[in-house]
Amino acid sequence: MTSSIALDVKHWRVRFPIRGGVLSRVTDYFTAVDDVSFRLNEGSILAIVGESGCGKSTLVKSLVGLVPSDAGEMSLFGKPVDFKSRDSMREVRAQVQMIFQDPFSSLNPRQTVLEILVAPLMARGVKFEAAEARAKTLLDRVSLPVSALAKFPHEFSGGQRQRLCIARSLMVEPKVLFCDEVTSALDVSVQAQILHLLDDLRHELGLSLIFISHDMQVVRALSDEVLVMYMGKIVERGISDEVLTHPQNDYTKKLLDSVPVIHRK
Repeated sequence: MTSSIALDVKHWRVRFPIRGGVLSRVTDYFTAVDDVSFRLNEGSILAIVGESGCGKSTLVKSLVGLVPSDAGEMSLFGKPVDFKSRDSMREVRAQVQMIFQDPFSSLNPRQTVLEILVAPLMARGVKFEAAEARAKTLLDRVSLPVSALAKFPHEFSGGQRQRLCIARSLMVEPKVLFCDEVTSALDVSVQAQILHLLDDLRHELGLSLIFISHDMQVVRALSDEVLVMYMGKIVERGISDEVLTHPQNDYTKKLLDSVPVIHRK
C-alpha cells in the first residue's frame, strides 16, 4: 500500500571535515545540516527558505546522495533508504530527481539535446528508440519543438535550458523533484513561466516537490508548507500562509523584513 508520505527525513546531519597541519589531518568538523527532520506529503510542495549558507542546498543534495550525510534516517514512500546499498540508491534515483540552480552549467555542452535526454533511460537498459520517443513527448510537454533534439545547449536561452533540465529530470518518471533555486538565474519574465510549468506538472503527474527559494512571494504562491532554516537547523515550519503572514520565530521575522518593498503614494 502506498504511503501518503512521499519523503520522511529524521534527525538528518551533514558534516564536512576541517583539516589542518602538515599531514592534513582532520582537526574538527563543520556542521552544515544539524538534526533536520521533516515530511513531504504526496502531491504537495514543500518550500525551504533561509539566507545563503544556511544549508538548504546541502540538505537536498545529501538526500539524493550527491553529498554524504553522517547521521539520520530517510524513507521514500514508506520504504527506508540505505545509502550504502547500490540497489537502494538506484531505486532512489529512479524516483527522485533534482533540478539545479544554473541551467547553463547543468547541461553537457558537448552533447546534443537528444543525447542528454536519452542517457538516463539508456543507462537503465531502455532501447534507444523508446528513449527517443519519450524525449520527444517530454519536449512537447515543456513547450519546446522536436527540432531541439539536434541542437546543443548553447543554442538555447536560459529559460529554454531550464525547460530542458526539467524534461531531463522527468525522463525516468520520478515521483519527487528537488528544485534548487530553479528560477534565480532567469529573467523575471521567464521565472513565472517556469513556475507555472512546474505547478502544472505537479498536478498532471502527481509529483511531490521540495522547492528552495529566496523569493518569498513565490514561496507564498506556490508552496503548501514551508521550512525556515538558519545555520543548518530548522527554526520554524508550518503552512506557508501562516508562517509568512504570522511568523513566530525572530529569525523568520527578520528574514521577511529584509524583503524589499516599493512604497507608492
